Amino acid sequence: MTKLTPKQRLKICIVGQLLVLIAVIIPTVLLANKDSTYYRFGPNDDLIVISIKINTWTRYCFLLVYTMIFRICKVFINELGMPILTFNIYNPNQKIIEDFTRMELQVLANIMFTLNAISYAITIQLSILQIDIAVFSGIFSELAAIPTIHILLKDKEFVNEKEPKKQTATKETELYFTL
Repeated sequence: MTKLTPKQRLKICIVGQLLVLIAVIIPTVLLANKDSTYYRFGPNDDLIVISIKINTWTRYCFLLVYTMIFRICKVFINELGMPILTFNIYNPNQKIIEDFTRMELQVLANIMFTLNAISYAITIQLSILQIDIAVFSGIFSELAAIPTIHILLKDKEFVNEKEPKKQTATKETELYFTL
């Protein structure tokens, strides 16, 4: 059996994720309770967010703007801040920490993890209200991930993107072109 490259494993994982998503969506749509408030779109009298009734398009637009700001901030904070904490704390190969004292890292990590837990509770509440809000929330997060990934990748060097080396002609190609 051949060993898969990281790129091949990633592509397999993406296809697997897509298949799992399809396997979850199809039965959910087919078996869904059509009277459920979850499958409604836009404002309605039953849509209440943190005890605020979202029954007009103005309130609904404010909810979407709030959701967008919340998700963008969450993505930027998690993508740019959390790796610093997790790599310094959980990397078993990094035995020497240079950028933080033990107390700083302990306090900053506990604050960040606590704020993430509270943020997660709000995210869950937004996601289970209605399908449209959940979809918009996911779209906002993924749009925010584009610049954060760009920021993180711009400092890296990619070997595959360097100028290709000039190939030296083999004896067979030299013989072919001289004939």
